Amino acid sequence: MKDKVNIPATLARLTEFWSQGTVAQANGQLFKVAKGIGSTRWHQHDDQDELFIIYSGQLTIQLRDRDVELGAGDIFVVPRGVEHCPKADIETQFLIVGLNITSNAAGGKPEASRMAEGQT
Repeated sequence: MKDKVNIPATLARLTEFWSQGTVAQANGQLFKVAKGIGSTRWHQHDDQDELFIIYSGQLTIQLRDRDVELGAGDIFVVPRGVEHCPKADIETQFLIVGLNITSNAAGGKPEASRMAEGQT
């Protein structure tokens, strides 16, 4: 059995925006924390849904036909095969749940995602 995981402490250790840190695995699903500011690239996952749970901040999931605005405590599922582009105007922390495979190695991660010195 694995030890407990503290989500805020794990988020604090992340050194890049839009990078993900796996905190748990259960029933074939990975539970990953991430934080973002700015936006990713448009992308899609043809083999899996992608579930977002917002921990803090505000995240906009841009879809081709609409934007979905999410705040702390909100949850949203991007269905498999749907092109999307998450963006955050302020630093946002969230949990992503998906299959324990990565269908798109880079996801929509932007080229320059390192955090500014001293930024958490």
